[in-house]
Amino acid sequence: MTADRLSSAGTPLTKLAALAAAAVLAGVLAGTWTPAAALAGGMAALGVALGLARPAWGLVTALAVAVLVPFVVVPQRFGVQPPVLDVIVAATVAGTAIRAIRDRPEFRRRWNLIPRWLLVVVALGATLPLAAGAAAFGASSDGEAAQLAVKMSLYALIPPVVAVWWQGSRSPGTLGALITAAAALQAGVAIVLHLAGAVGVEFLESLGTAGYPTTGVARFLPDQVTPRATGLLVDPNVLGVTLAAALPFGLTWIGGGQRRTALGLAAIALIGGALALTISRASWIASAAGVLVWLALVRPRLAATAAAVLGAAVVAAPLEPFERIRQGLLGEDRSAALRLGEIREAFRVISRFPLLGVGYGDAPHADIFAGVSNGWLWLAERAGVVAALSHLALICGAAQAAVKSAVTDPALRPLLASLAAFAVAGVFDHHIVSFPHLVFLVGGLAGLVVARVSNGASSPA
Repeated sequence: MTADRLSSAGTPLTKLAALAAAAVLAGVLAGTWTPAAALAGGMAALGVALGLARPAWGLVTALAVAVLVPFVVVPQRFGVQPPVLDVIVAATVAGTAIRAIRDRPEFRRRWNLIPRWLLVVVALGATLPLAAGAAAFGASSDGEAAQLAVKMSLYALIPPVVAVWWQGSRSPGTLGALITAAAALQAGVAIVLHLAGAVGVEFLESLGTAGYPTTGVARFLPDQVTPRATGLLVDPNVLGVTLAAALPFGLTWIGGGQRRTALGLAAIALIGGALALTISRASWIASAAGVLVWLALVRPRLAATAAAVLGAAVVAAPLEPFERIRQGLLGEDRSAALRLGEIREAFRVISRFPLLGVGYGDAPHADIFAGVSNGWLWLAERAGVVAALSHLALICGAAQAAVKSAVTDPALRPLLASLAAFAVAGVFDHHIVSFPHLVFLVGGLAGLVVARVSNGASSPA
């Protein structure tokens, strides 16, 4: 059975589950009143149906939601009211499990192509948040923290799910086009909302029925005067890291023909403009890292020159963006000084709770502050040192696999560059391990790398 047939084939059980889920959510949708809630319900219904019946398409839907509107929620409460992305990912994981049972020989062949290191890392990434959440819940009975722990466990399963469904003949170019288009759309929305000022804030506040926060949607620098762009991603740093990771996919369009180059340049212009408006130093540095890695794989000499020029500019150029980066790296401004204090406190917290951390809610003792602007220190605080090392192993393992094959496989170059952008952002912010949709995107990149490498390894020479 081919990859496409495995993805598209259906059984009465699969079709019945998909139709039942769609029917339930369609009923929910019919009872909603606002356009924002109706849109959220429609996305949920479509995503769940696709996730159960065609998991590969469920992943594509989840990708679009993660880049565009990750905070919309199912518009009706059933005890809980999860984000639409959560239910789509859960349905996709369930659809994958159903297909694993039904198509055992073919599924086993594809599963066996996944390297064992990835399965070990994913097993740790899925179980440790649950253990940390259970330990913390026993002490504090914090239901929301326990839900976040369950979400993190669910999203940790994404790399092998993506690796299974994106083996075979699936076009990486099509996926790159989707990422570029979604990021450019998000960037365009961010620019428009930012330039609209108060009207843009009012629009964001009107999305409260779809799950978006209705307070604090206007973001500023510490001076409380200079506004920062957020788009539909709530936080300027989250918008920034998402656009930084998407930038390498736009770069791949340059030189692919006049029309593709024009589209690529337009997307890069939008993404670059929105990145500038976020005033997110971590995102700027992550963008530079992603672009330099992409250049190093395409034109190494140009990459070396660009790195030298950029380094000199950061050190000496009397321009405000570079001055802000210098201040941050040297700890000379307020936010950078706070981050250095957080790092010192994080090591103290980790030394007291090294195995399972303090959980995903409030710290268990009044003398503990759990919160740090570094992805892996944050994860070590919350779920223990092994959980942080597992996430690092996921990124490093995928990067190593991509580096080995990127010279001969151009499709791996934007994946590796995007992964580098995420990793650099994780040094300065915790969002890639604390926001579920970014955990999904990072895990998805790792899964795509493994799928591409394993497909090449299984192809005849």
